[in-house]
Amino acid sequence: MMPAHISEKLRIHFEIEIDAPPEKVWSKLASQAGMNEWFSKRLTFEPRVGGKFHMEVRDPDEGEFTFFGEVVTVEPNRELAFTWSEHEKGKEPWPVSTLVSFKLKPTARGTLVSLTHTGFEALESGLARREYEGHIVGWERAEPLQELKAAVEAAG
Repeated sequence: MMPAHISEKLRIHFEIEIDAPPEKVWSKLASQAGMNEWFSKRLTFEPRVGGKFHMEVRDPDEGEFTFFGEVVTVEPNRELAFTWSEHEKGKEPWPVSTLVSFKLKPTARGTLVSLTHTGFEALESGLARREYEGHIVGWERAEPLQELKAAVEAAG
């Protein structure tokens, strides 16, 4: 997973090339069953504009989190985006949402997939920087693009 974060803009960005055409990547990216294979088994995902995104995470070191939002972009074989808010158990949920976007671009070998997480600047300044940095660690630890690549390429 190639990171290309922009710290001053609080923009998280990763890219990976998958050896499969965009249609095969899309089938794993934009469906409940597909997402359960690589993103989370504790996920509710409705792959339509206005659809629900809801994920439960339990980390023995970090605690319990709920991530939730709404699907805002569905462009088959090109882009999937949803809002992303966090509620850490025992704390107040975020007052505003951020945005997670997956973009697919055909390449000679298959598909370049980018994951971009933006909108942290809408949070209160101290929270914005802390959540931006925490989410870099979280995305790196979860390795979603590597997991997506493995799921797509294993499906053949």
